Amino acid sequence: MDEPFHLGQTQTYCAGRWTEWDGKLTTFPGVHVLGATGARLVHALTGDPACSLATLRAFNLLPALATPPLLLSLLRRYHPSVGTSDLLANAALLSLLPTHFFYHFLYYTDSAATAAVLLLLLLLYGGPATASRTWGSSVSRAFAALASLLALAVRQTNAVWIAFAVGTSAVRQLEADGQLSARAPLSEAIRSLLLRGGLRRAAPKLLASQAEHLFLLVGFACFVMLNGGVAIGDASNHEMTLHLAQLAYAAALASAPFQIETLTFRLPTTLRDAFCSARRAPLLAALVFAATGAAVWATRGHPFLLADNRHATFYLWRHVLSRPARRWALAPLYALLGPLLVDRIARAHGGLRALALGVATALVLVPAPLLEPRYLNLPVLLARLLSPPLAGPREWAPPLAAFALINGASIGVFLGRPYVWGDGTLARFMW
Repeated sequence: MDEPFHLGQTQTYCAGRWTEWDGKLTTFPGVHVLGATGARLVHALTGDPACSLATLRAFNLLPALATPPLLLSLLRRYHPSVGTSDLLANAALLSLLPTHFFYHFLYYTDSAATAAVLLLLLLLYGGPATASRTWGSSVSRAFAALASLLALAVRQTNAVWIAFAVGTSAVRQLEADGQLSARAPLSEAIRSLLLRGGLRRAAPKLLASQAEHLFLLVGFACFVMLNGGVAIGDASNHEMTLHLAQLAYAAALASAPFQIETLTFRLPTTLRDAFCSARRAPLLAALVFAATGAAVWATRGHPFLLADNRHATFYLWRHVLSRPARRWALAPLYALLGPLLVDRIARAHGGLRALALGVATALVLVPAPLLEPRYLNLPVLLARLLSPPLAGPREWAPPLAAFALINGASIGVFLGRPYVWGDGTLARFMW
């Protein structure tokens, strides 16, 4: 429902009123500046109406079209031993994630924000570890710095994902320099970097290689301190809070829809493995259950969530999450899926990357009071990118078909089933 605000701000810029700002908007004006500039260029070349909604929605399709090849390129780099057909299927599956796919067709910030982060991750992949070849060139570094700036300009919380990209690039450099074993468990990584001095020895090189991104992050931190928060408008409805349930939602969305085969045909095996793991590490299992309980207990509703029946989350809250018995019935699912996801990432890419993703996800989601599915998109996409890809049609065909059906149904309902809202305006159902 934010599209009218984004549209109005971009049209204000199109009219040349660059000092006016809509206080209901909370993001940096990157999308609005790019939209106004591009729309005015189209108007000058073709004579089409400047900054029309159709033109701006068309511009939003550009990062949407860039996302599938970015996902495929990242999958190829993260999982070089996986076959092409499986990589293509997994890239298609991630591209069709319903809460991600739906917003490509509206003038929102999500498509640009997601594409910018994926581009940065791709540019920083290998990063300084390949400095002896092309990465050390000023052109490559400039492109990566530009991607960081673009990611931050379209959404403030992308600062966390810039830090994640820098951190994972640093881990790769440490592995290339022999300071850290590839895919090292977290305990071994901590011993190598802190107790054996690996991080101290590598720090000067790491700081020099990532200077542009670190400078940008320091600048953003100064902005947050001066601004008194991340949001630049409507701060009363976007106050930071402790919303631990967001982590449970992210774990569920990153696991359950992608694991249809595991949670149906292989459910007995999955449960048996989880029980055996809990017996081997009872203290860790207790911590997992305690964390899950804290997350479920901390479930909360936002005024926007409770007052707007145009969103799927309204009905999720009304029929499930607001009812204690049903909410607690989901706790075992969270406790099962979350650790399995983290374990898969840690086995594939090491404990440090799994920890970095978990910390970044918490920094982005836990302070957010509003349950908004699109806020989960980047954590879910990155978790699936780092997880071993689904192998063979038996694993990826069921979620692929389910996502295609869900997307078709949601867009069909949005377009074909409008209804009159309480204030007399035309309303449409959406994620």
